[in-house]
Amino acid sequence: MTAPVRGSIDPVLLRLPGAAWRALAPLGVTGVTGLAAWAFATALLGPGSPLVPVLVVGASAFPAAWALGSMHDRIFDRPPARYGRRLTLMLLGAGMPAVAVAWSMLTAAVAEAAAVPLFPVLAVAATLVAVLCAIVAVVAVPVGAMRDDVSLRTLVTVSAVAALRRPAGPLAALAASSALTWLGLTWFGGLLLFVAPVLMVLAVAAAWPAATASGVALPPLPPARRPARGES
Repeated sequence: MTAPVRGSIDPVLLRLPGAAWRALAPLGVTGVTGLAAWAFATALLGPGSPLVPVLVVGASAFPAAWALGSMHDRIFDRPPARYGRRLTLMLLGAGMPAVAVAWSMLTAAVAEAAAVPLFPVLAVAATLVAVLCAIVAVVAVPVGAMRDDVSLRTLVTVSAVAALRRPAGPLAALAASSALTWLGLTWFGGLLLFVAPVLMVLAVAAAWPAATASGVALPPLPPARRPARGES
């Protein structure tokens, strides 16, 4: 899976704004789906239910896999991995942190109700597991969506090493999406519409610099468009 990095990652970042703009439709569907799933789940189960993050991730994974493929299709000169693999990566990458968050919410509720000293420790441990899984997923999901020639085990191992060596990008992507989530839950619910799209765009921006710095081969990039006559 690894190979020497032949060039700078800058071309990927330069192509990303245009790719995100042209993938605006699937990104928008992902945001709407996530918001609708959150509204339905909180109305049905209550905002404090541990099942809410799991249901939101499960509903959003399908358009998110489409959006990720759409962005990569416009960045690289090679088709992305098949939809089934992208969907599997999205479900695993977002589902594992969501399950850990659900477990943290459940143990925290039990600790508050029963005053058992062990449960606060379990809640904190589950939160740490969720953060670690999310950091690795920020790298693994975008890279695995293009590199379908490697196993999931190898992908997770390499992505964990890459995220450990260069954690700033994945942490920034998670921090930005977490801030939007907090603002949406405490100030204006409409901001939740942008959580998933922002996280996906920032994940692509963070994943490839971290991965290529660890020796992951960058897929071929299409040649830059030459300015038309009369353009500067």
